[in-house]
Amino acid sequence: MKNQYKSTLFIVLFLFLYSGSAYAQFTVNGTIVDAESNEPLFGVTVVDAQTGDGAATNINGEFSLNVSGESTTLRVTYIGYITQNVDVTRNGNSVVEIEIELEPDISRLDEIVVTGLASNVKRSNLGNSVATVSRKELAGTTIGQSLDNSLSGKIPGVNIVANGGSPGGGSNVQLRGISTLGSGSSQPLYIIDGVYVDNTVISTGRSSVSGAGGSNQDDSASRISDLNPEDIESIEVLKGPSAAAIYGGRANAGVIIITTKRGQAGETRVGIKQDIGFTSALNLLGFDDWSEDKIDLVYSGQRAEAEKAIFRQNGNLLDYEEEFYGETGLLSNTQISASGGNERTQFYVSAGVQSEEGIIKNTGFDRNNIRLNLDHSINNNISVTSNSNYIRTDSDRGFTGNQNGTGGSIGYNIAYVPSYFDLRPDENGLYPNNPYFAENPYNLRDNAENNQLVNRFLQSVRLDANLYSSDNSFLRFNTQVGLDYLNSNSIIYFPESFQSQQASSTPGDVIHGKQDNFNLNMQAFLVYNVDVSDFNFNTQVGYTRLYEESNRLLNRGRGLAPGQTNLNQAQVQSVFSQVFQEVSEIGLVAQEEINWDDKIIASLGVRFDKSTLNAQQNTFYPFPKASLAVNLTSFDFWNVDEIELFKLRTAYGETGGKAQFGNTFEALGGVNIGGGLGSVISTRAIDPDLKPETASEIEFGADISAFQGRVGLEATYYIKNVRDLILDLTPASSTGITAIATNAAELENKGVELALTASPYRSSNLSWITRLMYWSNDSEITRLDIPSYDTGAFGLSLGQYLIREGESPTSIVGNPQDPDLTFYGDAQPDYQMSWYNEFSFLGNFEFSFLFQYQKGGDNINLTNFLLDGGGNTPDWSNDDDGDGTPNGLDRGPFNPSQFVEDASYIKLREVGLYYTLPGEVVSNFFNAQRMRFGVSGQNLLLFSDYSSYDPEVSNFGAQPVSQSVEVTPYPSARRVFFHINLDF
Repeated sequence: MKNQYKSTLFIVLFLFLYSGSAYAQFTVNGTIVDAESNEPLFGVTVVDAQTGDGAATNINGEFSLNVSGESTTLRVTYIGYITQNVDVTRNGNSVVEIEIELEPDISRLDEIVVTGLASNVKRSNLGNSVATVSRKELAGTTIGQSLDNSLSGKIPGVNIVANGGSPGGGSNVQLRGISTLGSGSSQPLYIIDGVYVDNTVISTGRSSVSGAGGSNQDDSASRISDLNPEDIESIEVLKGPSAAAIYGGRANAGVIIITTKRGQAGETRVGIKQDIGFTSALNLLGFDDWSEDKIDLVYSGQRAEAEKAIFRQNGNLLDYEEEFYGETGLLSNTQISASGGNERTQFYVSAGVQSEEGIIKNTGFDRNNIRLNLDHSINNNISVTSNSNYIRTDSDRGFTGNQNGTGGSIGYNIAYVPSYFDLRPDENGLYPNNPYFAENPYNLRDNAENNQLVNRFLQSVRLDANLYSSDNSFLRFNTQVGLDYLNSNSIIYFPESFQSQQASSTPGDVIHGKQDNFNLNMQAFLVYNVDVSDFNFNTQVGYTRLYEESNRLLNRGRGLAPGQTNLNQAQVQSVFSQVFQEVSEIGLVAQEEINWDDKIIASLGVRFDKSTLNAQQNTFYPFPKASLAVNLTSFDFWNVDEIELFKLRTAYGETGGKAQFGNTFEALGGVNIGGGLGSVISTRAIDPDLKPETASEIEFGADISAFQGRVGLEATYYIKNVRDLILDLTPASSTGITAIATNAAELENKGVELALTASPYRSSNLSWITRLMYWSNDSEITRLDIPSYDTGAFGLSLGQYLIREGESPTSIVGNPQDPDLTFYGDAQPDYQMSWYNEFSFLGNFEFSFLFQYQKGGDNINLTNFLLDGGGNTPDWSNDDDGDGTPNGLDRGPFNPSQFVEDASYIKLREVGLYYTLPGEVVSNFFNAQRMRFGVSGQNLLLFSDYSSYDPEVSNFGAQPVSQSVEVTPYPSARRVFFHINLDF
C-alpha cells in the first residue's frame, strides 16, 4: 500500500511539473517604432503565430502580449510597412522586453493580393498587374461623395466620369477602356467580402416625367454608393482579363474586390469619428449681364420693347445661377466602431450616420448603416467567417440635366431666363409663370419630388476546413455563400399646379417605383498545397453558382387631385413599366500555381461558365488564364545590391461580358386581339449561333524596388481585344424583322500604365512619400460586319459617336457631311496622370494631397448651346473676332464645332492636414489611446479651359460610349471637412 501511495504521488508530481512546463507563460512587452524616424507607431497588429492571440500598439507604440510556451514567433503587420516575423524566447524570464523597427513598404511587396477564388499570393510574386487601394488611401485624407468617386486618381488605368454633382454620387467607371458597345455590361463586377454585389442603376422614371427621354437620363446613383467607405480595409482592382479571368463570364469590364475591416485578438478597441463640413459650388460660370442693346439683339419688335420696359424697372436683378446653385450645404458624418476578441473569436462592429445637403435647395443624401464581422475558430482545423451589413439610404437628387418641353430641369430653365425678370414667389407663396420657358424653376425646386429610399442587406458566410496536413503539404476545403438583397422605393412627382402641367388635359404627374433585387452566390473549392524540393505547387478546383432575381414596377398616375400623390387620386392610372428577371449561372474552375523558390512563379487556369443570359444557355464557355513572373533578384547571378526586386511578368487571360437582359432572346409582347389578350413575337430576332461577348488580353510588365524599398516602379503594357460584340443587323424590310442580334464587331484597346512610388526623405522630423501615376488607352474598332453608324447623344447636328471600322468608338462626329461626316474630337483622353504626396513632420502632423491631370478628351458641351439660345452664356456679349457681332450670335446653332470642347483639366482632388495629440495628453486628460484632429477638402481647385461647370460629366449615366455629353448638369461641388477621431 505504501508503494502504491509513492507511485501515485510520483505520478501527480510528474503531471504537475509537466503541466507547468506545458503551460508555461511569459509576457512580451514591446515598443514598435518607425525604423528611420524612430517615431512610435499606433495601431500596429501583433499576433502570436502559434495561438492566434493578438494585441495592438497604443499611442506610444507599446503593446503587451501573454505568450504560452518557451518561445514563439510574433507576426507584426501595419499598413504601409513591411510585415515582420519576430522570434521571441523566454530564456527563463517571466517578462521579455523587445523593440521592433518597421521599414516602410513603399513598393507594397509584402501585400497579399487575390490570384484565385480560394488563393492569394504576395505582390512580389504576382504575375499580373493588380492595383490596390488601402483604407488610408480611400478614406484617410477626406470623405468622398461615394465609393466609386473616392477611387478617382488613385488607380492607373481607370477612367471615372461622374453623372453630375448630385449628393450620393453616381459615376461611370471604365477599366482599361471600352469593353462593350452597349449589349454587355460596361461597369466592373463588384465583390464585397465574397458577395457578388448588384450595381445595377435603378430606373425611377424621372426622365419620363421631366421629358428627358430614356432611363439612361434618369441621373440615378450607381448602387455601389450604398457602401460606407469607412468600413473598408482594402480594395483590389483587376483591370483586365489577364487578371480577372478567374471570374469568367462577368469580368469583361474588370473586377473590383472590396474587403472590409476585421477584428483582431486582444483588448477591445473602440473608435469614434465625427466629421463636420460644408459644400459649395466648385465652378459657377457667371451668366452674362443684360442691357437694352443686348435685348434688341435677342428679341425684336414689340417683344423687345416689353422686355426693355421690364429691364428699366429691375435692371440686372437676379443672378439665377447663384440663386439655384449657390447654397452652402451642411455635411455630417458620425462613425463608431469596436473590435477585439480572443484566440477563438474576433469581432468588428460599426455603425454610421451620414447626412449631406446639396448645393441646390431640397437635395441631399442620407445613409445609415450597421456592420458586424465575426471570425470564429471552431477548432484548430475549422474556422467560420461571417460578414453582415445593413444599409439604408435616402436621396433627393433634384431635377437637372435634360428635359423636353416640361421645364423639368433647373439648368435648362434658367438658361433662358434673363437676370432682370423676377420669378421668385410673392408674399403669398404664389409662383409667377415663366414667360421664357415651360416652368418656373423656383416652383420646380421647391415642390417637385425626386426621392429614392433604399434598404439593403449584405451577408456572407465562409467556412475554411483543413482536411489534411503534413510537414510539406495541406489540403483545405473552402465554401462561401453571399447574399445581396436590395429594396428600392422611389417617387417622381410634378404637382398639378405646375405651369407645364396646366397645358395638359390631366395635370399632375407621379411615378411610384418599387424594385426588389435578390442576388445569391455560392462557391466550394478544394485547395491542395505541396512543397517538393524547391518547388511549391498550389492546386485549386471548385464550383460556383450565381442566382439573380429582379422585380421592377413603375406605376404612373396623371390628372392628380390637388396636393395628392396617391395613384388612386389620379384620373389616369397605368403600369408604366414592369420587369421580372431571373438569371442563373454555373462556373467550374481549375487553377495551378507553381513557385520555384520565389525565382519563377507560373500559374495556369481555366474557368467554364454557362448562363441563362447567353443565347446558348446550356453551353459552357471556357475562359483560360496564364501568367509568368521571373524575379531576377532571387537568382544567384544578381549582384546589384541597390535593387531588391526586379521582376519581369507577363499574363494572358480571357473573360466574358454579361449580356443585358433581353438582348439574347426573342421576347413575346402582349396584344389585344378582338377584345382578348394574346401574345405576339417581337420583331427583333436573334442569330441562332449568337455567342457571348468575350475579351482576351495579354499584358507585359516589370516591377522594381530599389534602395531598401525607398523607390518602387510598376510598368505595364496591355493589348485587350473584345470579340463577338453583339450588335443589331438590319435585314430587308420584307422579312418583317426590324433587327437581328448578331456577333458583328471586334474592338481593341491598347494602353500603358506606370506607377512610381518613392520615399525621397525620411528623418525624425520629416518623412515624405510621393507617388506619380500615368496611364493611357487607345481604342479602335478592328472589325465591323454591319454598316457603320452613329449613336448616342442628340443627333449629328449636335454631335454623335461614330461606330466604324478603323476608328475609335468614342470619335465625335457631326454635320456637315461633305462628302463624309466631319470629325470633331474623341471623348477618350490622350492620357491621365495623378500625383500623390504624404508628409509627416514635427512628430504629430500629417499632410497629404492628390492632384489629377487629364490631357485631351472632348466633351459635347450642350450647356453652352442652351445658354447661347437664352442669351446667358458668360461670353455672349463679347466680340472675340471683332466682326461687330457678339459671340452669342456668331456661334451658329446646330454646329458641333461650336460645342465640342477639349476637356483637359488639373484637379486638386484631395488635401488633408491632421494633428495627433501627444500620448500623455490623451491618456491623462481624455483617458483614451489617441485623439486626432484634422481639416480636409475634396475638389478644392479646378484648372481648365473647358467653358462649363466640370469636364468630368456624363448626361447619359453609366453608358459605354455616350460618356461625354453635358446638358445643364447638377454642378460639381467642393467639399471641406473638419475631423476629430478618438480611439479608446
